[in-house]
Amino acid sequence: MNLYKLSYLLACVPLIAGTGYFAAISADNQTPTVSKIYSDRSLPYRVKLKIADFELPVGVQSYIHAIYKDKWLIITGREGGLHGFVSNSTNNFPVNEQNTNVFVIDPIKKKTYVRSLLDPSSGLTQEQVDLLSVTAAQGYQSGKTLYITGGYGVDTSTGELDTKNALSAIDVPGLIHWVINPYEGETAAEHIRQIFDDLFKVTGGYMHKTGNNPTLLIMGHEFDGFYADPMQSPPVFQQYTEQVRRFHIHDDGVNLSFTAEDSLPIVPYPDYRRRDLNVVPVVKWENHKLQNSFAVLSGVFTLSVGVWTVPVEVTADGFPYEADPNLTSTFKQGMNNYDCATFGMFSEKTGDMYTLLLGGMTFGYYQESSNGLEFVTDPEIPFTSQTTTVKIDKKGRYTQHFMKDGGFPFIPNGVISNPGPLYFGSECEVFLLNKVPKYCNDIIKLDSIKKPTRIGYVVGGIQSTLLNTNTQADSAPSRYIFEVIVEPTCHHSH
Repeated sequence: MNLYKLSYLLACVPLIAGTGYFAAISADNQTPTVSKIYSDRSLPYRVKLKIADFELPVGVQSYIHAIYKDKWLIITGREGGLHGFVSNSTNNFPVNEQNTNVFVIDPIKKKTYVRSLLDPSSGLTQEQVDLLSVTAAQGYQSGKTLYITGGYGVDTSTGELDTKNALSAIDVPGLIHWVINPYEGETAAEHIRQIFDDLFKVTGGYMHKTGNNPTLLIMGHEFDGFYADPMQSPPVFQQYTEQVRRFHIHDDGVNLSFTAEDSLPIVPYPDYRRRDLNVVPVVKWENHKLQNSFAVLSGVFTLSVGVWTVPVEVTADGFPYEADPNLTSTFKQGMNNYDCATFGMFSEKTGDMYTLLLGGMTFGYYQESSNGLEFVTDPEIPFTSQTTTVKIDKKGRYTQHFMKDGGFPFIPNGVISNPGPLYFGSECEVFLLNKVPKYCNDIIKLDSIKKPTRIGYVVGGIQSTLLNTNTQADSAPSRYIFEVIVEPTCHHSH
């Protein structure tokens, strides 16, 4: 789900001497200031995004994906752009834009296969189609199985929209086979199993599992009703989880069940009132061993409709921790604050963890001016095509770095009255290539990259013709696919 924007004034702060220091003032954000934005000069790599020579047949955003034997599976999401903002409207999330297709992309052959869940041969009920065409669900892949929870979408039987309470288990190779080359009588339904519980009733959160730890459903919210002005009549229901929900999935390939553990913290914590955020896996050295965890980066909304700036760290077994927002030494994120394409890299040699945030929507961004690059902050959280790195060094200290030449390439927006670029990166994913050396949580082994390397692709998402818009016609689901190339710098390769 994308931002419900309000109108604010634009605030500009100049970039100082290339270091990128700024002190953004916004009473609506979690903190009145954000941390320094550094240049990328000290980083051991650069990143390039290039238009790939193949694309999706139909744009899609806010989807769930899986990868099996070099083929990509995309399910759920929307085939529309930014949602509407009309008060008391029943059409801000048009039902006809819900993605009822299953996409299978072969990046080697550069070919895409599409099959509709509404195809009579799918064997699915309309209720199941509704559950599998939601937006902003949570999902992760474990072996050959893709698990999906929640999401926001229509209940066809009533015509109303709500957050779903389903856990779906999808046999990835089976569903790919049904899309590409089904045998006689094969259905999609035979590759999909579902169970129900309100524990799963979340949208705009994040879900993953590490080793034998429980599955974590990190933050997000429940939203029931037509998405519009929260003060409308009749009112909608919205409640943030403000927690990390934890459960064990039991799945033998036939029988699907779960066992719940305590959500953490036991009492929901107001600083965890977050959704549409980037939760990223983290690797770090602890007691001479590599340990896995997660970092919750930014997200929305504070009670005053601003962005969250202080990260929350979550252990592999689901214990969240937030540094004191009132300390000047605490890192406060200033860019790429909304859900966007991300990937991580870790150097065992230095102990430094790097997370790339590609485009999306942002509190701050750089623009050209007569004085060179100038930093602009905008509480409306505009679209951006710019890229940053969030670095966590071996001592656990956070910094954010502007990747000056690492943004999405310029593609004209085609608007005669207001020409400019398209903005990319929101509500999409990075599909990593199997051949790229990775840890078990899909973080790239940075020390293994010795030359410019294509590590994967950014697929779909929202493309916007404007930085700020509340009009659905100004954005669309993106059909573009972009190559992601990591180039080690000299001081890293040496």
